[in-house]
Amino acid sequence: MKAKKYLFVGLIFLLSSNSFSVEPSRGCKHKNSFWFDWSANISAGLTSYYGDLSQYDFGYFNKLLYESKPAAAFKLTKYFMKNRFGVSGQLLWGGFKSNYKPEHVFETNIFEYNIQASINIMNLINSYDNPDFGITAFAGVGQFIFSNSVYKYNDGLDSKTESGSRVPEFVYFFGAGFYHRLSDSFDFTIDLSIRQAQNDNLDSYIAHGDFDYYSFLSVGITFKMDNLRTPFNRFRECPAYERKHLPLRRDEEIMTF
Repeated sequence: MKAKKYLFVGLIFLLSSNSFSVEPSRGCKHKNSFWFDWSANISAGLTSYYGDLSQYDFGYFNKLLYESKPAAAFKLTKYFMKNRFGVSGQLLWGGFKSNYKPEHVFETNIFEYNIQASINIMNLINSYDNPDFGITAFAGVGQFIFSNSVYKYNDGLDSKTESGSRVPEFVYFFGAGFYHRLSDSFDFTIDLSIRQAQNDNLDSYIAHGDFDYYSFLSVGITFKMDNLRTPFNRFRECPAYERKHLPLRRDEEIMTF
């Protein structure tokens, strides 16, 4: 009887040793490292105008067609707490336009840099399932510089004036996004954000004392990095952190030999 007991204990010891030996040496330590759990996102889409001269605020197809310009962005994100939360830095190039008033047709170009915080709603609910899709919410603050051109038409082009910001202006924004897992390294993303510029001159038309808004609608690709210093190497997850431990049944809690 004692021999069977010792044989059983020895077998459990060997199995547990082998299960941990297949994990990489850094697998159980990387969660506390600054360099682990990053991503880089490249996206492209349209930035759209909302202000004193916008006329398609309730017709989004016309908004994209007549009051928007192409935009692109790059975002670098550090994740925390099993990818539940993230802190990002982003660069955005975009612009918008409007032809609402023939005597004041304008085009604006924008360069923005910002910092933002995000919440992965799916991982916040359950971080163990590693779903193939999810929803994120984010908010942030940044600065931007802009330049605009105003055209005045009266049976042809009468004049063109140019202006812009002399110093960076502040912007606040919030938004939401959807992602779909393509592989262990890549996600497909769709994002929409609304941005309030602390400036009423983006359209070179100051009225009503209200700040101008613009939105950013984009699709993109996210490259997920286990380690920022070696972005193309991937590490296995540590079972001590990632494995879901189910509660033992009563008949498993009490074992007799």
